[in-house]
Parts: sequence; C-alpha cells; structure tokens
Amino acid sequence: MKKLISLVLTAVLASSLVGCGSNQASNQGGVSGKLVIWTQASADHPEGKMFADRVKQYNEANPDKPQVEIQNITRAGAGSGYIDKLNAAITSNNVPDIFTLDGPDVAAYVESGIVGELDGHMSQGFKDGFTQAMIDQGTIDGKFYAMGYQDSGVAVTYNEDMFNALPDDIKAMVPSSDEDWTWDEFVALARKIDDFAKTTSDSAFKDYETAVSLSLYEIPAGGYELGTYFFTPLLWANDANIVAEDGVTVDSVLNSDKTVEALTKYAQLFEGNPLANASESQKAFHTGKTALSVSGFWFISDFVNNYPNLKFKTLRYPKMNGAYDGLYTPSGSWAFVRNGQVQDEERIKQTVEVMEWLNSDDAHREYFKANGAIPGRVNAIDAIDTNTDNPYHNEAWKVLKYQVENTNKSRPVSPGYPYLSETFAKDVILKIAQNKATDSATIQKYADDAAKKIDMEFKKYRK
Repeated sequence: MKKLISLVLTAVLASSLVGCGSNQASNQGGVSGKLVIWTQASADHPEGKMFADRVKQYNEANPDKPQVEIQNITRAGAGSGYIDKLNAAITSNNVPDIFTLDGPDVAAYVESGIVGELDGHMSQGFKDGFTQAMIDQGTIDGKFYAMGYQDSGVAVTYNEDMFNALPDDIKAMVPSSDEDWTWDEFVALARKIDDFAKTTSDSAFKDYETAVSLSLYEIPAGGYELGTYFFTPLLWANDANIVAEDGVTVDSVLNSDKTVEALTKYAQLFEGNPLANASESQKAFHTGKTALSVSGFWFISDFVNNYPNLKFKTLRYPKMNGAYDGLYTPSGSWAFVRNGQVQDEERIKQTVEVMEWLNSDDAHREYFKANGAIPGRVNAIDAIDTNTDNPYHNEAWKVLKYQVENTNKSRPVSPGYPYLSETFAKDVILKIAQNKATDSATIQKYADDAAKKIDMEFKKYRK
C-alpha cells in the first residue's frame, strides 16, 4: 500500500492520454452489458460468499436489467494483492464499475479522479441511513463518495481465568463492561497484574509473557494501519489528532502538545518492566500469554470459533481524558465506490442502484450474520445478536454495539492517508515501543520528525 499515491497519480496520467470521451473504463461491463464489481475478499471467505449471494439475489430480482458480475481478488499480506491489481487496472484504463476500498484510502482515489461522487445519484434519504461514522468516512470536501458496507470497533479484552486468580484489591480495579474508564486506569491495572504475575504460581499464569497484547508485530509486517487504527483514538480523546480537518496539515497537529501528552501516556506501557512488547508472540492473548489485549472486533469470532478454551471478558476502549465526551472509539472499514471515469448517466444510475442493493439495511443485516461485520446502517444495528448461548460473545458485542451507536469516530480523511498512516505507525507508535521511549522530549522528537516527513510528502496536495 505504501506506493499507492504514486501509482494512482500515474494512473491519472494514463487515463488522461486516453481522453474523456472514450470511456474505456467501462469496458469491463460495457461490451457484455454487465456491471462488474471487484472486492478484496476471496471467493471462499465468508465475506466473499456474502457478496456473491447478494449479487445473485440482485440478478434474480432484476432479470431485465444489466446483470452484475462479481470478481474476488484475494488480498495478500496487508492487502497488496488486491490493490496492485486495482492500480494496474487504473493505469490500463480498465477499472470495474464498482470496487472496494478501505475507508481512509478513498480520498486518495478521489483526489486522482478515479472514484466518482454519489450525491445526486442515490435514492432520496439513502445516505442518511448510514451511521455518522460511515457518512464521515465516505465524505470528502463535502461530497459523498463511499458506501461503507460494515463498520468496525476495538475494545479491551481480559483473560477471565487470570482475573479469577487475582487478589480482590486488583479485581476491584476492573470496571464493568458498561462503564467508561481511562488509559491511566488501564495502565495501572496492567501494572498490578504484571506485579502479581511475577510472584504467583497459579496455573492461569503458567504461559504468561507480558500484561498487555497490542499486536504491534503487525506493523513491521506491513500492517501499518492497525497501529494507526488502534491508537489514534488516544489522541482523539485528548482533543488531538494526526492531521488537521483539511486533510493535509500535520505540523502543529501530529506533533502538538496534546498529541505528545497522549503518546507519553501510551508510552507508560514500556516504562520500567515493560507491560507490552513490540515483538510479542503472535496471538499472545489468544493463547494465554497476556492478561489484557487491545482487540479488534474480528478478534471476537476468532476467540469463539478457534480458541474454545479461552475465557475472555470485554471492556470499553479506554479514554485518554476521562472528561472527554466526544466521539473517540476506533471505527471505519471497507466500502464500495464507483468508477469515476464513467460518464454515461444511465450507467451511473444502474451502478448506484446496485451499490444501494449491496448496502441496504437488509444487506447489512445479512453481512453481520455471515461475517460478524458490524452494520454500517442505523436500522441494521439491531442485527447484532447479544443473546446467544455464549456469554463471552454476548458481552463483547454489547460493548461493540454501544460504541458503534454512541462513540465511534471515523478515521481522518486525507488524500495522503496511506503515507500518513504508515509514517505514524512506524515512526511514532512502533518506535516508542521498540526503543522503550517514555520521556516526553524523545516522543516530541519522534512526532516532530514524523510531521516533517509527512509535511514534505503532502506539499503536492496543497492548492
């Protein structure tokens, strides 16, 4: 993903040589009369299957309209396989009618003219059916471009067997699943658990390594977005961010006093005897090696389906500032967008109609049942089932449901988001952990250096 911007800009030059009137971008579907969809989900994955089922339903319900063909391009690593093929299609002016993009990446493609706006083409009121986080994610410069087919969430999970072994005074530090708590309280709990783990012989701690799993090993492997997605919310709840609302200003934002204050508190996890490790074992929490975990919503189905002996409890994502009452929990996910190079109004109308079919309330309910995908539409959130026979599943989804309805915030909208995310994750979040940098002066330098790098890259976006 790290070469996304340059590839897209190259694509724009290639398409400009073809000429606006040729509209070769619709050749994928134009010759046969079909509309073509590309998704990043493999055909045998629950996500790929749910889209195939939805498309089949559309074709059966609309036999007299252009039929829809879906193509699944499996993501490789951090998603490069799909993105590489998409960028190749852009450079050859052979973009599908509809394709999927990770929400924060939409702005880069909009900036390059690859993605077309949806305002004026949707059914009346359709956009308003999305959650606010989905609307914000898909809106660039006041125009709507992306229909998020799912939302997402992050919570804190803890090992119940380890918890049961703790003394009562440490147990009392754990909030209930319907209570807010702060990052300071999270770190204090982790410290107490770590101190206890070093002295106990309880079997629940026999494989213990560190107090907290942060999945930071994903970042060097190319999963930059996980680091930004998991930890930018610490800034949000401290009235800070990684980029200004204009999407291109980072100086005095990413390296502001409030940002550094939040990052310094994050760094407490690496102070003294570290409570987390940048090179932790993969799936450390899943396998009983950590007591606490910052867990993406996709962890829950993994716990339930693949680690049946793991007893886990779920808590809300902690606030950096306990008094903060705005949106702050991690949110956003992949979305459907349309080919912005298509000029034919009738084809655009047909395309958006299919996109609405893929993103109706019923579709989002189907996606949750098929893939555990958090609905991105207000009226579909009721599909989240918190009354199963698994109490761990139920508690986790009650927490996630609360957050999607009350506290979820979309990630920043920026034409240079891929570079922004990579630099913040590698040069700030990971660097703090690897170097166990805990003093504000060092962290300020990391933030200043990152802001300088990003600012240089972002010069091309400034009008």
